[in-house]
Amino acid sequence: MNALSSAPFELGPVGGEGPALLCLHGLTGTPYEVRPPERLVEEHRFACLGPLLPGHGTSPEQLARTSRQAWIESALDAYVRLAATHSRVYVLGLSLGGVLALRIAQERAAAGILLLAAPIDLGCWYRVAVPLLARFKSQVPKTPAIVDPVARDAHPGYRCMPLPAVVELIRLQAEVESRLQCVRSPLRLLYSKSDPTVSVRDAGRILKGAASAEGRVDYLARSGHVITVDVERTQVEDWIVGRLLEFEQPYR
Repeated sequence: MNALSSAPFELGPVGGEGPALLCLHGLTGTPYEVRPPERLVEEHRFACLGPLLPGHGTSPEQLARTSRQAWIESALDAYVRLAATHSRVYVLGLSLGGVLALRIAQERAAAGILLLAAPIDLGCWYRVAVPLLARFKSQVPKTPAIVDPVARDAHPGYRCMPLPAVVELIRLQAEVESRLQCVRSPLRLLYSKSDPTVSVRDAGRILKGAASAEGRVDYLARSGHVITVDVERTQVEDWIVGRLLEFEQPYR
């Protein structure tokens, strides 16, 4: 996941019949942060699609005007595109992308879901304070929650957080959590115990809500929130490949 491009990507045999992976990035991020390991494409012949979510890759002001419905439709459209030809489609989502992955799984029979640092509830303070603050202030400065200073400087996402977008995320979280029982796809979750943004308790909430889905959570120790590009990124890459091959075992 060391590619510097923040553009959408299509890797491997997209449009073929084998396994496909939809990769969804986080809020204010880009596909850069969810670009899969090369060996997943080269050695295991996965087709990988990484769309740029609406409001991203343009300006924070544009993101502030983007609705959660636009994110949902973009993610679902990408899934439908893959599902039209591929025998099975997996979904990987980082942060906001993880919430969208759960949203897809509430409507579609994804072969498996990989959730990385997915926030199902930012907490009471955020739920109360952010909508109030958004009435008076459009955005606040942010630094990517990445421990590795080189990776932090290289990260191509926005350097400020549009508060209306956070309000949309909070509303999306509530909608998704209220329907977690609709998730049937197997779940694999990865969180960092040093994440300053998302609590590891969210993993338990997701698994409890989606109790009918087979699921398991693993933990990192040193990474920040954007775990795919941080100090334990090699472990994250190994985890992604390992969990997908685990999902693939019945088909091989």
